[in-house]
Amino acid sequence: MKTLSFALALLAAPLLAVASDDPAPPAAETGWMQKLDKDGDGLVSRAEAEVAASERALERFDAIDANKDGYVSKDELDAKKAERSAAIKQRANEHWKSADTDGDGMISKEEAEAGMPMLSRRFDSLDANGDGYISRDEMPAGKRTGPRDQPPTQ
Repeated sequence: MKTLSFALALLAAPLLAVASDDPAPPAAETGWMQKLDKDGDGLVSRAEAEVAASERALERFDAIDANKDGYVSKDELDAKKAERSAAIKQRANEHWKSADTDGDGMISKEEAEAGMPMLSRRFDSLDANGDGYISRDEMPAGKRTGPRDQPPTQ
């Protein structure tokens, strides 16, 4: 059941993204409207949004259907989730290393302010041992960029 729910969520996400966008974005952000407005009337109709969502859903389906048999199996879905998770972890590791300008494996308040402003805002609450640095072990579950039981890599 979880697999079916996840697959349906993947397929519905493009339509929800279109529907949840600010109805009056600034002129610089109207590129998505121009892509969806197939008849050029300056408006995105429900039918145009459904076509765009359907196209996006099919692209996602095709990306998940690894063996191209026209079906998404639990194994294919699990593989795609693992691939996505690995990519997210890789980006997080790269972001951590980029912000860690002195290469000590930890983020100081100054490094957080310069390279990780969202982390900087929560710095004091994350610095559990009060040493003035955030280690990967002090990162909340799900936000950790390395294993808990190993020292940060440099």
